[in-house]
Amino acid sequence: MKNHIIIIFFSFFCAMVLSAHSPKEKAAFEELDKTLKRQAHFMEIKELEIDSLKRQLLISAPDLNREYLLNYALGESYKLFITDSALKYLDRSLILADTLRNSLYRDKACIARAEVLAISGLYKEASADFLQINHENLSPQLMVNYYSCGRQIYSYLSTFVRNDKYRQEYSHEEEMYRDSLISVLPQDSPLYKLYHAEQLLVDGNLIQAKMLLDELLGVLPIDSNLYARTAFSLALIAQRENDDAGYATYLAYSAMADVKASVKENAALQYLALYLYEQGDLKRANRYIKYSLDDAIFCNARLRTLEISAIMPVIDAAYQHKLNAQHRQLVIFLVLVSVLSLFLIASLFWIYRQMKKLTLARRKLKQANHIKEEYIGHFLNLCSLYIEKLDNFRLTVNRKIMAGQTEELLRMTKSASHFAGMGQKEFYANFDNAFLQLYPNFVDHFNSLLVPEERFVMKHGELLNTEMRIYAIIRLGIDDSSKIANFLHYSVNTIYTYRNKVKNKAINRDNFENDVLRIDSIE
Repeated sequence: MKNHIIIIFFSFFCAMVLSAHSPKEKAAFEELDKTLKRQAHFMEIKELEIDSLKRQLLISAPDLNREYLLNYALGESYKLFITDSALKYLDRSLILADTLRNSLYRDKACIARAEVLAISGLYKEASADFLQINHENLSPQLMVNYYSCGRQIYSYLSTFVRNDKYRQEYSHEEEMYRDSLISVLPQDSPLYKLYHAEQLLVDGNLIQAKMLLDELLGVLPIDSNLYARTAFSLALIAQRENDDAGYATYLAYSAMADVKASVKENAALQYLALYLYEQGDLKRANRYIKYSLDDAIFCNARLRTLEISAIMPVIDAAYQHKLNAQHRQLVIFLVLVSVLSLFLIASLFWIYRQMKKLTLARRKLKQANHIKEEYIGHFLNLCSLYIEKLDNFRLTVNRKIMAGQTEELLRMTKSASHFAGMGQKEFYANFDNAFLQLYPNFVDHFNSLLVPEERFVMKHGELLNTEMRIYAIIRLGIDDSSKIANFLHYSVNTIYTYRNKVKNKAINRDNFENDVLRIDSIE
């Protein structure tokens, strides 16, 4: 049992160490948890924006240009939210572009559709759409969209494939499209700063990349996808610098921005879940990975779904193992608490019995002290009385001698039995009176110990008879028959005879004298 207790406390200590986060991380996690609880609210805002576009679309006919723009806007709104709906509206945009014979409209919709196909995990279809675009005829603005689409497609491909050769090829293509994208973006635009920082990060220039991203993060709306991407890049820098607290904090910021913008195609939350799993915070890791999976399924983002599906069973299994371990620990703790409770109850019962015994002992001590006080008082009074009698007898003797009444004096002192009998009666009377003051119910209690037909009835003026007086002395703690005989001026045999005679009248002969000792005095 001792070893079990040590193991439990050691496991608890280890869990506390592993799941301990810095104040910065804790604050970020608490804010993220609050944001996740309001996820439905942010989704409602997103759906209201989409519903507004849909209502405009209903009244757009017969203006095909307006209808195209609204379908394209709906496709863009759905792109990172629900890819199936995004494809629906972008397909309609392509049809309208062909109807209008507008190549600009078609290229714009085709680029957007390729992006959505890539998010959906349809890389072959995305590449086909992308490669059919004649980028030489694109406008400067569409060149930004085109290069951004190419960078995104090859980024997904480099993440998706497991073959090192193809991964390197796709990563190289991604870098080429990012370089081209940087070349066509205005240098004061947030997108330029973001992609330039990514390039610096790839080149290993972490300090400049971090400075650029920190500056950008301070001016972007915290509910935008661009803010989420910037925070995610800062998390990657913190990871390279072995700054765990910074890595987790920026991932939390990125995830918060995605939730507020209702971006369901996101990576921050799943990366954060994996980090928390490694740190031992399995409960929060399990909760975050489930949020990530729900988002990926909702959006139909296949790459994210595959990534999450690969790590979720590991996190969930670890979490379930931890729950089972905690359950076992809880059972052991409950058993220990139960045992300790039983021990405590037994201890309290023992203490109660000891207190009861102590109370009884104090009560008996109090009674004994009271008896002593009473008898000391009676003894002093009796001594004083006998001193006075002796003094009176002395005066009488002196007076008789001086008067020459020696014969009368001789006659007075010759009758010793007269003096002894008078003194003995007076002594018995004093003893009986003092004893019954201490034990006023002694006669009734004593008689209750005898069979009914053998109970004593006191004569008129009699307080105690000889039998009761013997047992009164026994009640005072004097059990020796010889001492009782000396005290009452009887022979030892007489005392034995009286004691046996009374015992034979008792209801319970064997315990009679113990029953007498239990007769209580007054308090």
